[in-house]
Amino acid sequence: MWGRVGVMGLWSACVAGCLTREALYEDLRETRDAAYESWLRLREDGEMPIPAEKLSLDEAVRIALLYNKSLQAKIQEREVARGELVAAYQLALPRVDAAASTAYGNRDADSANLSFRQPVFRGGGATAGLRAAKLFAFWSDESVRNTVQTVIKQVTADYYGALLADNLCQVNRDAVVSAEAHLNDVRIKRVNGVASKYDELRAQVDVANFRAEMIRQENNLVLAKTGLLRTLGTATDAPIRLADELRHEPISTTLEQAIETAYANRPDLYMAELNIRMQRERVRAIRGSYLPEIDLALSAGTDRARDGDGEWAGTQRAALELTWPLFDGFGREGQLIAARARLRQREIELKSVEEDVFLDVQQALLNLKNAEEYVESQRLNLQHAEEGLRLAMTGYREGVNTEVEVVDARSSLTEARGNYYRALYDHSMARLALQQATGTLEKHLEQE
Repeated sequence: MWGRVGVMGLWSACVAGCLTREALYEDLRETRDAAYESWLRLREDGEMPIPAEKLSLDEAVRIALLYNKSLQAKIQEREVARGELVAAYQLALPRVDAAASTAYGNRDADSANLSFRQPVFRGGGATAGLRAAKLFAFWSDESVRNTVQTVIKQVTADYYGALLADNLCQVNRDAVVSAEAHLNDVRIKRVNGVASKYDELRAQVDVANFRAEMIRQENNLVLAKTGLLRTLGTATDAPIRLADELRHEPISTTLEQAIETAYANRPDLYMAELNIRMQRERVRAIRGSYLPEIDLALSAGTDRARDGDGEWAGTQRAALELTWPLFDGFGREGQLIAARARLRQREIELKSVEEDVFLDVQQALLNLKNAEEYVESQRLNLQHAEEGLRLAMTGYREGVNTEVEVVDARSSLTEARGNYYRALYDHSMARLALQQATGTLEKHLEQE
């Protein structure tokens, strides 16, 4: 017998110790190679989700809520909470155990036993545990909702960033077209003896500079779209065109109204509230441990001695058992002190989150106000730049303005157009920040 035990122990030790660094990393490399092959098959088979070629912001948000990997992982919190709730029922439901053994030694014997134990009284600990598990399920829902809002914000920000890059590309394309048209005019004037070689060279440099900037903005657009598709959780090389535009959409609200909306909608506030309630249940459970525990215990068993007559002998037992831990070395006192301190921590954390909400909303409103003024100033600046280029071109054709003045006017217009789209982008981002600060990012999806 002892020989068999020794052999089994030695075999277990060998199995546990045979894992080496080289073997582990060889296995990891094989796993990564298999993952790459799987990725290739998904691309070749067309199984990776691909958004519509003309993509609106609302559609992008809906796709992200289906395929975003961070959100998919966070949704598993609900299953974790469901598992915690199912496990909490063990505090109130009966426990049934079966046991059997074969013994060798001074007395060879076989035995089997079936036991049943039903908790009758736990000093409120069972109900406190169930309530805490249900509160954790609600907390996990708010955690998922918080991640949903984070994903919506990221998708919207990426979409606005792609729109800005697209508009800046178009601005520089228009500048290249305008510069090329002006270069043709200069060449015609030079043929007629009106323009100099310097004027033609200056116009060529102007075209080259705008082309270089156009290429840079086109690269930025590719990167912006790739980042958007990565957030969506779809194929990152899918061809898409952005259906929406950067728009100026004013928002009228007061600080008090925004704070009231935030207090009613922010998921982090709900999570902080639920943390307090869960901690209160933990305090109740520890207090309940000072009271006695009462269980209904039933058991039935049978055994036999193999070196005797070999007959099975049965036993049955029914009891109402009371266990009252009168002193456990101050373990419960220490746990209660820590639980009460954690409860105070949770209450302070709620106040801190409420202060953060105020600062977030206030900052968002200030940024929105500044963005409003920036949009208006850049709209006027764009009008002036357009008129300035028109006058410079007219004056150049009439021989009043110089080549340098035309180049400066075109550069000013290109910069003004870019600044106007940046102002629209900043306003859109400020509006997005206010929606996140008030916890209303997903409200339009609920209404549709």
